[in-house]
Amino acid sequence: MDWLTKRAAQKILALEFKNQTWTYSALNAWAESIAVELEAQNISHGARVGIHLSNQPFYVALIHALAKIGAVAVPLNTRLTESELRWQVEQSQCDLLICESEHLKHPKRILLSEFLSSPQHFSSSIHSTPEPDSVQGIFFTSGTTGFPKGALLTFDNHYASALASAERLPVQASDRWLLTMPLYHIGGMSIVFRAAIYGIEIVLHSGFDVDAVHHALTEENITHVSLVPTMLHRLLEKYPHFKPSPSLRVILLGGAGAPESLLKAALDLNLPIALTYGLTEATSQVATSTPEQTRAKPGSVGKPMSGTTVTIVDENNQPVPANQVGEIVVSGKTVMQGYLGRSRLKRDLHTGDVGYLDSDGDLWVLTRRTDLIVSGGENIYPEEVERALTSHPVVSEACVVGLPDPAWGQSVAAAVVVRESVSEENLIHFLRGKIAGYKIPKQIIFVESLPHTASGKLKRAEIKDLTGFRILSGLNTKL
Repeated sequence: MDWLTKRAAQKILALEFKNQTWTYSALNAWAESIAVELEAQNISHGARVGIHLSNQPFYVALIHALAKIGAVAVPLNTRLTESELRWQVEQSQCDLLICESEHLKHPKRILLSEFLSSPQHFSSSIHSTPEPDSVQGIFFTSGTTGFPKGALLTFDNHYASALASAERLPVQASDRWLLTMPLYHIGGMSIVFRAAIYGIEIVLHSGFDVDAVHHALTEENITHVSLVPTMLHRLLEKYPHFKPSPSLRVILLGGAGAPESLLKAALDLNLPIALTYGLTEATSQVATSTPEQTRAKPGSVGKPMSGTTVTIVDENNQPVPANQVGEIVVSGKTVMQGYLGRSRLKRDLHTGDVGYLDSDGDLWVLTRRTDLIVSGGENIYPEEVERALTSHPVVSEACVVGLPDPAWGQSVAAAVVVRESVSEENLIHFLRGKIAGYKIPKQIIFVESLPHTASGKLKRAEIKDLTGFRILSGLNTKL
């Protein structure tokens, strides 16, 4: 759907980047020019275009250009290795690759420098407008549990998500949404379409720079910003007395679970935190709490979005009552068409995430089912142990994993980032009384930083491989 053209007649700002601005009319003209160039390259409806670019205005215009001609965007993570990128390009069978690096090879490749140096072409919008249920993009999941899968998202998915989000977090014509999330991520690209649907302005950053974000939120009349917990942590660590502009109404915080200590610090500063739970496969938001609801019930991600149904099921796929933990299952208009190379999704989306709905119908997300640690027959949710660890005054971040244990099946281990020196014994003693004994890590190692995916999720598979961990060989326990 060409939402940009519908806004083109309005003389309002659409995009700002490094003190440059584009109205909707100017952005539409740029996107039209790119669309014509793509058509000259025989890229038309249904063709797949790989995009390996950093955040920049051309990327925004390109997203709209592909939508104009019905070509399928394949946004590629700029942090991947060449072999990982090659795998995704091959899996998605890209007809064209647009990138900045000459190192990326493809039979039909256009470097960004070539695109920007070519003369602009103009048309009268005679492109074949895609149907609402046609695929807009192939979004590869983070791949935290193995090879990433390509989620097929439609224009209908984006539209339903935009409407539901605006209903939960109302927008105004004067809104300015600070976008620091990578555009290859659904949390970034979804804002591009939402802004055009709402008719609001995007303030685009090339990435997350803590000082630039602080300046924007205090001096540039930003109303909305999307952040992952790691970003907010860095912001509050450097600016512990952070006071944003009164214009800021929403800090949409998602991508990963927010540690209790981080949430408390943010609420103590009276920041407008809207906790959200979402998935690439559900076009970003599944459930979101308003800032008022976050303050009233910290930790809950609120009720499912309008048009989205969340069900909690047991191991037999049977719904469970309120306050009972199970797998989170999602259905509704925002749920993807299916995975690349697989049959169309006919049933509900089984997320693999574990949580529960409380008696008010609010969702609480505990962990991914694949991250669940089973030790001596007891289920242990890593996030619960991580919250306990980060409540220690010197622990800034923690990741808890299950390691093979011949006696218990799995043993709990933790990697932590600390602000000042502390011993493993001190942390274990600190945890006693806060969590059950079987949940306390049998080993804790100290690291300078923890690896994250682009959406802010901890890379638990990488953390399990850290050399500091030792594999237990018997009934070894400190409890």
